Amino acid sequence: MNDVIIKGFGEINNARKSKQSIYTSIKDEKVIFNLLNTECDFKLNECENKEIKVKNVLIKVIETPSENDEVVFKKITILIDDKDKSYVTASKMFANQLMDYLQNDIDKEFTIKIIKRSVKNSPNKALGFELV
Repeated sequence: MNDVIIKGFGEINNARKSKQSIYTSIKDEKVIFNLLNTECDFKLNECENKEIKVKNVLIKVIETPSENDEVVFKKITILIDDKDKSYVTASKMFANQLMDYLQNDIDKEFTIKIIKRSVKNSPNKALGFELV
């Protein structure tokens, strides 16, 4: 007979190998859940040169141990504009830039222009933004 271990739902996070943190200006838990579990309206990578009036921000940071015991960070950023449209990116550079800006505890709407910057010694471009 197989052994069955019964645990409460509070133990679910301990069963995962990764650790998740969510940083957001959104207060409604249903809105947060739906943003994380449904498709967003736009991919930021396809919005170069677009100006976005940002009303709310959600940044999800996932820490996963790798095979060599180093921690790998993944960051997902979701922006909500003044028309309630959502924009998503998994760019770590974009998330880091936004987190640096938001350190100042910005509690108001702000406008950004989506840009792609050249990366030294690489043919790739990094997603970023400029304040407008």
